[in-house]
Amino acid sequence: MRWAFARLFSYELLMYLLKKSLNILVLGNIIRQRIGDEMVCIPMYYAIKCLYPNAKISVLTQSRILLELLKCEKQRELYVNEVLLVEDKQKWQKLSFDILLIVEHNNLEVLKIAQEIQAKLKIVTLSQSLLFSKQVFFYFSRYLRGMKVFINPYWSQTHSEIQRNLNLVRQINTRIFDRGFSAIDFSLAKLPILETTFWRNRSLLASLSGGGEQYSLVIGIFPFAKNMNKKANLTIDEWKFLAQSLSKEFPEVLLVFVNYPSTQYYFMPFVEKNLKVFYNQQGLEDLVAFIHSLDGILGVDSGHIHIADNARIPILEVIAKKVSKQWSGGFYGGYFQSLQLSANWREYEQENLKIFFKKAREFIIYLQNNK
Repeated sequence: MRWAFARLFSYELLMYLLKKSLNILVLGNIIRQRIGDEMVCIPMYYAIKCLYPNAKISVLTQSRILLELLKCEKQRELYVNEVLLVEDKQKWQKLSFDILLIVEHNNLEVLKIAQEIQAKLKIVTLSQSLLFSKQVFFYFSRYLRGMKVFINPYWSQTHSEIQRNLNLVRQINTRIFDRGFSAIDFSLAKLPILETTFWRNRSLLASLSGGGEQYSLVIGIFPFAKNMNKKANLTIDEWKFLAQSLSKEFPEVLLVFVNYPSTQYYFMPFVEKNLKVFYNQQGLEDLVAFIHSLDGILGVDSGHIHIADNARIPILEVIAKKVSKQWSGGFYGGYFQSLQLSANWREYEQENLKIFFKKAREFIIYLQNNK
């Protein structure tokens, strides 16, 4: 009895100490520097804050995208307390941490940086790509020395990129994670939106609609992605044909193509009054606000989809079948549908296009019935 009480007491004491004083560093995106890569880390930051509310959470990254996504300082504290840049080496090398969580587990350069960080416990996912490379012995003997390495059960996951990061959090203390994880409401883990930016985009939508027109829905169309597999996307002409067909069938719906300078693509003006183009030239802050002002999104797998998914805006996306479990939306509980394209989908091109058009029609009808 005394032994059982002592065991219980020590566990409760451990929980108290962990929640009170942990200093956690997340070694974030160093090689991968895209919006989607940062967005799949948001649930991890939020989970740490919920499970260890008194912990200080720092992020070491090469990318400035996280700073742009969490521009509002008060809202940023819902996720992280401090963002450090790799280039400021003199600053972070002097710091010491209780826990280091390593996001990019499959790159030797990242693991090399991890070795330079002072932390009592370093946690990393086992990398299959490095495990079966020619550098396997060097990889284990040098870069993983002194680290806690664990296997991620991606085969049983539905959102494996997000869930792998959450498994990093679990390895801090499995008991605390397993007891508290089910109580975390990830629908509250939303990106901060500055109110002035939101209303500026609402005004923009009004101008796109012609001012006098009243539309029941505004749907954004995102055909571009910087890192997309071109084999798993419609051509721009196919996207335009789809949009024009939908605009004729649903004249009460405003459809807006989203474009930006780096695509180097120019849309000719559409004849259809309810089919417009939005050129985002104000950066990530305005893009996030614009996405938040939409009723639904049609698009290819990209960072835009992850932003919309975080905001629980209904989504219909085109995605490569082989990465669908890794990058698909729906994690936050919002409405999500997809057309998953195999590598040889062009062999059945017309059939797939018909399926997507049917899904797009059903998507709009769903939005109309549930607004």
